[in-house]
Amino acid sequence: MKIFTATLALLLVAAAASAQPAQLVISQPAEATTMDPGRSTQVLTVNYFVNLYDTLTRWDTSLQLQPGLATSWKNVNETTWEFTLRQGVKFHDGAPLTAEDVKATLERNLQPGKTVVTPGFTTIEAVQIASPTVIRIITKKPDPLIAVRMAQMGSQILPARLTTDDGVKELARRPIGTGAYRFVEWVKDERLVMEANRDWWGWEGKPPAIERVVWKPIPDDFPRIVALEKGEADIITNVPPDRMKSIADGRATRLVTVQATRYVVLSMNTTQPPLSDKRVRQAMHYALDVPAIIKNLYAGMGKPFSGGVADTDFGYNGALKPYPYDPGKAKALLTQAGYGGGVDLTVHAGTGTMVNDKALIETIVDMWSRVGIRGRIEMMEMGARQRMNNERAVPPSGLLLGNPQSTLLDADGSLWRIFHPTGFNGKYWIGSQPGQRFHDLMEQARYSLDPKKRKALYAEATAIIHEEKPWLELFQEVVVYGTSRRVAFRPRADYRLIVSEMQVSR
Repeated sequence: MKIFTATLALLLVAAAASAQPAQLVISQPAEATTMDPGRSTQVLTVNYFVNLYDTLTRWDTSLQLQPGLATSWKNVNETTWEFTLRQGVKFHDGAPLTAEDVKATLERNLQPGKTVVTPGFTTIEAVQIASPTVIRIITKKPDPLIAVRMAQMGSQILPARLTTDDGVKELARRPIGTGAYRFVEWVKDERLVMEANRDWWGWEGKPPAIERVVWKPIPDDFPRIVALEKGEADIITNVPPDRMKSIADGRATRLVTVQATRYVVLSMNTTQPPLSDKRVRQAMHYALDVPAIIKNLYAGMGKPFSGGVADTDFGYNGALKPYPYDPGKAKALLTQAGYGGGVDLTVHAGTGTMVNDKALIETIVDMWSRVGIRGRIEMMEMGARQRMNNERAVPPSGLLLGNPQSTLLDADGSLWRIFHPTGFNGKYWIGSQPGQRFHDLMEQARYSLDPKKRKALYAEATAIIHEEKPWLELFQEVVVYGTSRRVAFRPRADYRLIVSEMQVSR
């Protein structure tokens, strides 16, 4: 009898343990900056958005477009699209999703200054409610990407009441969406907690397998790796290259990688000398040994690129070859431009923007110094970097480290999103302005329904970027995560950590 009682007790303990809700801990190197999906495109923060909110359309793990809050869509004519809304969807506060919510969210993105994602929505002329279940989107001209735009950054649907000026202040602190996870708490610099939304409509009717998600910002690499190795974190981002092998070989850890839709660049204010002279900008590229940077700082994870479009996107121009390392040519170009005595620049970067960000900037500045380019480094907190980016406040003779990712898998959602007149770099380069060849090419491509014509337009536009170098182009990234072996998921090329796509063993 005692043996039976003891055995029963052990079984009950085991059952209780297995009944514990699955929890996932994800550690990124920087704190969230906002919970408002219209106010940030920084990938670390977007990872919160894609779990809290839903979009009309969505990309699956293979980056194929799928239904989201819209079950179907069709183009009524060349400039009119209709999206049929999913029925029975509720926001986290219990309010039903309505056509008014969709209309208010999209219209907010059309108003200059209200969000930072406006360039991705400027093809839209009007948003109308055709019926309680149908949203009609009218574009200024034929837009081949309108269904894809409904899955991009900033397209997360909000309650209409939270799209007002007062509402977004509340939203930034306490988000309400229709997503797979609902907001629980945000303790700054310590944790952000989400719990599964059991009323979620679900992709393919599948509820989230993981009940609770804890996001823990750990800025320094070593403590973040220790957290993974000790089992205190299940997924870590921004894995230092010198620790990739140990994580891959670990008994309880593994390395997960995939080619990224993201690339590393430095935004550049070219409105005044010396950066207004393209020869100086070209010299800055010839002075850099980018393959060596990739090898030494990123364990070979990445590849040089040129033309402003990653090879994951429509519009990629494979004919463009990255500038080779040629210090002699760099010096000659500086002399031709009248700067034989060198130039002075300031390089800004946000701590935690990417792996080895400070080492990357230091290496760039060191290589530049060998040809007479004197760089001063200014590291910032992520919030300050976000403000500089959002407010287009990179000063003259200044650069800002960034790693933008494609939002449409098309040059319109990468190159033109950034260099559109209202984009993050639009005010920094004359070529972005109406009447300039680059501007006109990108606008023609944006509104053409002919794929061959669009590709030809992008080929010429990317060649202009290759020649003009209005920003410092470095390399296309590889997504690298360190994970616990108890976690199973397929890494996404768009860097999105979508917890409802994951499984964990208890």
